[in-house]
Amino acid sequence: MKNKVVIWGANAQDEKVLIALELQAATNKVLLYTFPEAVATEEFVEQMMNQWRNGNEVDFPEGYATLERELSVTENLLPEDLKVDRTDIIQRAQTEWHFAILSAKLHAAYQQELAEFKEKIEALGAYDHNLWDNLRSFWNKVQDQARDRNLFREHADNLRDNINALFDVLKQMRSRVQDEFMTVSQKVFDDFSKSLEDVEARIAAGGNKLNSVFEDLKQMQRKYRDAKMSNEHRNALWTRLDGAFKAAKARKFGASVNEGSIVERHERRLSGLMDAVRRMEDSIRRDEDELNFQQKKVAATEGQLEAQLRSAKIKMVEERIASKREKLAEMMQTRNDVQRQIDNAKNKEAKRQKMEAAKEAAKSEIAAEIKTKPTAGENEGAENKQPASDENLLDALGAVVGETLEDVVDTAKAVGSVLGEKAGELLEQLAEKADEVLETLSKKEEAKTEESTEETAEPTENTDSSETGETPVAEAAPKKGGRKKKEE
Repeated sequence: MKNKVVIWGANAQDEKVLIALELQAATNKVLLYTFPEAVATEEFVEQMMNQWRNGNEVDFPEGYATLERELSVTENLLPEDLKVDRTDIIQRAQTEWHFAILSAKLHAAYQQELAEFKEKIEALGAYDHNLWDNLRSFWNKVQDQARDRNLFREHADNLRDNINALFDVLKQMRSRVQDEFMTVSQKVFDDFSKSLEDVEARIAAGGNKLNSVFEDLKQMQRKYRDAKMSNEHRNALWTRLDGAFKAAKARKFGASVNEGSIVERHERRLSGLMDAVRRMEDSIRRDEDELNFQQKKVAATEGQLEAQLRSAKIKMVEERIASKREKLAEMMQTRNDVQRQIDNAKNKEAKRQKMEAAKEAAKSEIAAEIKTKPTAGENEGAENKQPASDENLLDALGAVVGETLEDVVDTAKAVGSVLGEKAGELLEQLAEKADEVLETLSKKEEAKTEESTEETAEPTENTDSSETGETPVAEAAPKKGGRKKKEE
């Protein structure tokens, strides 16, 4: 965008004149030069068009007039006694120059802000992370204005170069600080590692030395939270601390201590959630006290500005309380969900244990009766041969059903950890069907081959073999001799 315009026009006497306009952005003024046609030779006009408009100096001939005009968006750039054919050129220059002045003012304001940053950085004795963040925010602001083309390219480039120079100074300071920090971090890490080596040796030795290991690990954990280390050292040290805790617990209480059932995991989660709920309730209570205090102070404020500040602060506290209450409601809902999951998991575990006990009792009773029946006479033994075979089939079938249902229960439990309540309902249905199977197995009067095969197939015919990983009972039963007996 040029800050000079040359155009032919006419004065009040309708005489042809050459009009030259020059923007003075620093003073928000426009210099207007008029040259009568008599002095505006062809050579001079060519110089004005090709040189003066592009910023080069041109000697003006005698006889021209100068007028200073205020640049305004609403008022015409030319006086009323001057007229031009191409008014669009004047109008366009007027709007562009107004934008240029505003852009120049923005650039000047940024230059002033940049000078303040330079002064602060020169006065720094050590690296300041806050100053780095502030300079980065300033650079982002400049970039946004340049991207929106509110700054001219040369202005944006000038600001960028100066900001980069300040960043380089801060980077050198930060590099020195980081080197010092890494030295300190390495020393802290080495001290922790030495202490952990001693703890790990005591864990490996076992015995009475384990009694103080946990307390030492807790103290190390507290020191770890406050220690100043790099992320690399911190992550590596946390891995060793966690491993030491697990090794100590496994050494003292057995390897199974690091494992946990669904109920235990849910209970640990519920405990942490309840702590968070208590903290949130305490925070809301403090905000409510603050709100009451501010509301009392509003009545005794002096001046309108203080009253407005009090009102604004009250509004802020009210919004904060509303947000926290919403979060608290979500936490309470989560607590209810976790409690329901705990209850469901306990019920499932109780049903599973009940099913296991019933299965073992049925198998023991069937095995005891099988042993007593062959002790009769030879004829009775021949007569009881078929029932004994039925009992053997029943026993085998019960074992297959038990194994399959156990796999189904384990599969449902695994799915339940992902699908939640729906999987829990499925597990309850399977448990009910398993009870039906056990009741069927306990009815020795109906322990015939054909009936037992059909009845044990029912509870698992809706169970997809691809889900349990086992062959359905309806297909596995004939392998024990059931189909052969049926054909005979």
